[in-house]
Amino acid sequence: MLPPSEGHYRFLVVDPRDLKRQIEVEIAGDIAVQIALRTRGRILADSSYWICCAERHLATYLWENNDYPRDDRLRVSLLDPEDIIVAIRWGTG
Repeated sequence: MLPPSEGHYRFLVVDPRDLKRQIEVEIAGDIAVQIALRTRGRILADSSYWICCAERHLATYLWENNDYPRDDRLRVSLLDPEDIIVAIRWGTG
């Protein structure tokens, strides 16, 4: 699966009752700029890193809220320390 360059990622989430919902996760554009700077340009908009980042934020949201995001959409507008650590190590090993 190639990451979309516009920062929108769709995931199919299945709940314990086997009900399925498609959730869209948007990565804010300024976050992509911050990551590109911190990784000296190694992670660009088309990197698979963004799929991992979006998936991790969705999983965290679902775990902490025990519910789907409002309107089946989640916007990631802040980096957390894990985002930075994973970005710095991405593709180096």
